Amino acid sequence: MKKKITMIIGLVSLSILTACSNSQSVKEKPSEEKATTQSASETVKANNGVVSYHGKYLELAENMDALEKDAPIIIKATKKSEKTTVTKETKENVFPTDFYTMSDVQINSIEKDTTEKLTENATIKVLEYSVENVMIEGKKYDLTIDGYKNMEKGEEYTLFLEKNPDGDNYILSNAIISKFPVEEVGKEELFLDGGETTEATEDIEEIYQEIYQEVLTEYSE
Repeated sequence: MKKKITMIIGLVSLSILTACSNSQSVKEKPSEEKATTQSASETVKANNGVVSYHGKYLELAENMDALEKDAPIIIKATKKSEKTTVTKETKENVFPTDFYTMSDVQINSIEKDTTEKLTENATIKVLEYSVENVMIEGKKYDLTIDGYKNMEKGEEYTLFLEKNPDGDNYILSNAIISKFPVEEVGKEELFLDGGETTEATEDIEEIYQEIYQEVLTEYSE
């Protein structure tokens, strides 16, 4: 049995952490220290044009049963459009630490909805954890949390969600292990990691792919 994923993190997107902090399945440890700024010499570096920050959660569901149990909402939906937000907080930050994508998705089918508020064909907003092609010091970079790759426009996904109590949108109930393409795709299309993994993201990607195979089987049409 694989070890339970546990991570305590430094620099991450404050907007994303605010959204995730209310999740029952993704538990965040309150930080007692203020986030520091980074410089080019610090550990946050680009890998093949990708800047990946570590998410701030203590525990992630690592099997299908836990994922389904903790998600108030499970839907199949198609991404229609998106709006990105990137904030360069100080002059000392080489790479922005506050970023997210708000995606509009149209609900195709509802597998579970404990809120009883969703309807088929409705469009809802879903918070995602990466932004691509951000111009920084004359070069384009992709910014992500633990290799999370945004949904592609026009593609259908199985989503495990919960309502964001702080906004008129929905958040992924199990952070980066919550969004799965309905049509099976290769590993290189699932993650935004520049072709390389860290020790932390390697475990996450392995668990993601195992759950993905179960999702493909259970939620196939």
